[in-house]
Amino acid sequence: MKTKPAYTLIELMLAISIIAVLVSFGVSAYIKAQARQAGLAASEQIISLLGENQTLASIGKNDCTSKFTGQQVVISTPNIFKSRSLCEDGPGVESTTTIKNVTTITSATIIFNPLSLGINLPSNPFLLNFMSTNGTSYRIELNKSGTIKYLGIQ
Repeated sequence: MKTKPAYTLIELMLAISIIAVLVSFGVSAYIKAQARQAGLAASEQIISLLGENQTLASIGKNDCTSKFTGQQVVISTPNIFKSRSLCEDGPGVESTTTIKNVTTITSATIIFNPLSLGINLPSNPFLLNFMSTNGTSYRIELNKSGTIKYLGIQ
């Protein structure tokens, strides 16, 4: 009686082990990429909100009944972003945005001056640091001339 050629149990276990290792590397890389993407999305949201407020300041937001003096942004931990118009007779309507995938962020008050006259910052340049939910730190730089720049992962 002839036996058919077949794989031994050791060969099968070795092949399954190699496949398991490759799959675990793939899953790990996928999870890291997903976490990086969440941090980048938070960066884009922050830059977008800062840019919107800068634009509102340069054109003059219309919720003031008196003279418009600037657009204020208050950033507070853990992930709150508040913006409102500054008017001679008091602040305008405040809007609040929660930034997703952020656990901590540098607290600051930023005032965008009207007519593209720059930004009032706590320091020049001002580094806005935040940490995503996976523990990765990101940095955005603002300077008094009005430039907002993404500096990436720190």
